Amino acid sequence: MPLLSGTEVGILASCPDCLPMANRHGGGAFRLIMGLFLILMLGGCGGNAGLEAYRHGDYNGALREFKNERDQEGDFAVGVMNYKGEGITRNPDEAVAWFRRAAESGHAGAQYNIGLLYLKGEGVQKDRREAARWFRLAAVQGFERAQINLGLLYARGDGVAKDLRDAVYWFRLAAEQGSGKARIYLGGIYARGEGVARDRKEAARWFSLAAKQGYAEAQVYLGVMYARGDGVEKDLKEAKFWLSKAANQGSIRAKEILERLPGSGSENCVAPNNRHEAALHN
Repeated sequence: MPLLSGTEVGILASCPDCLPMANRHGGGAFRLIMGLFLILMLGGCGGNAGLEAYRHGDYNGALREFKNERDQEGDFAVGVMNYKGEGITRNPDEAVAWFRRAAESGHAGAQYNIGLLYLKGEGVQKDRREAARWFRLAAVQGFERAQINLGLLYARGDGVAKDLRDAVYWFRLAAEQGSGKARIYLGGIYARGEGVARDRKEAARWFSLAAKQGYAEAQVYLGVMYARGDGVEKDLKEAKFWLSKAANQGSIRAKEILERLPGSGSENCVAPNNRHEAALHN
């Protein structure tokens, strides 16, 4: 069945770095999350002296207070400041030492950070297996970023044995917490039937959830599914609605597909774009 009035407009239904068609289009939004968790969330009924000093830019005072706390939150904070070079010369090696102290006490953010540093080889020797181990420790505590990265490692067979069922498991946990990225990954997985039974309705459901969160990539996928009647009832008005939303965010793919929709006046004169993979097949 042709996608739109005989004009083949293909898009990548699977997400880059998540399924076997990874990296066909770059897809920076779908790579491993490589940013450290560097948010300080300390408190208590009477406030936190270290955090108050930090908020006021007194980094030397904050470091002193955090070190005196001798708990996982204080250790994590010292790790953050060493990594960022706040009140001290930036020192990833020292940051790892402090993150490890917090991580071994059960701090999920620190566990995630150590996993990421092992993945990057920053402050420690690069070790994908060790990265996966630390991500798992954080993921089982419900740390969303770790769940996504662990899912990606399983999808790739990177640092762990490739297992798409485990990838789906971790993506689902993150998606159920509201992660738009994880919802897109699940949509792609269900669309292609990778690690799960192929289910276009379920794919559309996950894309819809992410699209409503404002993710342009999901809006494109959902728009194409509405244009085809693929996993949803065919509805060109709904297709245009979602594709227009993505186009307004700067999606070139959405703009190109909109030009080929019936009623645009150009669906029969625009040649197929070879940059797009026809992955939403019947």
